Amino acid sequence: MPDGFDGSDSSSDSFPKGSGNPSDKYRFREGLVEHLKARGQLLLIEAQEARDSLGRRSSLAFTAGIILAIGYGLILISGISLLGRWLEALSPGLSGMGWQICALAGGLVHFGLALIFFRKLKQQGDLNLFEFTRAEFNKDGEWLNQVKKTSSSNEKSS
Repeated sequence: MPDGFDGSDSSSDSFPKGSGNPSDKYRFREGLVEHLKARGQLLLIEAQEARDSLGRRSSLAFTAGIILAIGYGLILISGISLLGRWLEALSPGLSGMGWQICALAGGLVHFGLALIFFRKLKQQGDLNLFEFTRAEFNKDGEWLNQVKKTSSSNEKSS
């Protein structure tokens, strides 16, 4: 790392003083460019990791969801049919309405379960993506605020 960015500088301010030395300005620019490149690379690495992780999860979840929905639909249809026949056998006065009553009851149960799951999904926190990049940006912001404070205090004392 260039001087002033590795934290080894004894002063709390690694911003070059207004000495007007072109070498100091060049070193600062060079260090700033290197610093921004490092931040960009960190962001790129974390974005690739997030993409890979979310891509794998979403493709597996989508495939499993489709297979589960097909299987569940088949079981639900046959269950409603069997329960309807059983309900009509218990109460002959229904005369063909057994499967509709079972389908309505099943739909209401599923609607209630879906609401419960949506509430749980809403309560879950966000994914912690780009946590290192955000931490580094926060550090950069603190450093810039510190530089602004010291440069403004240096101007006032002059």
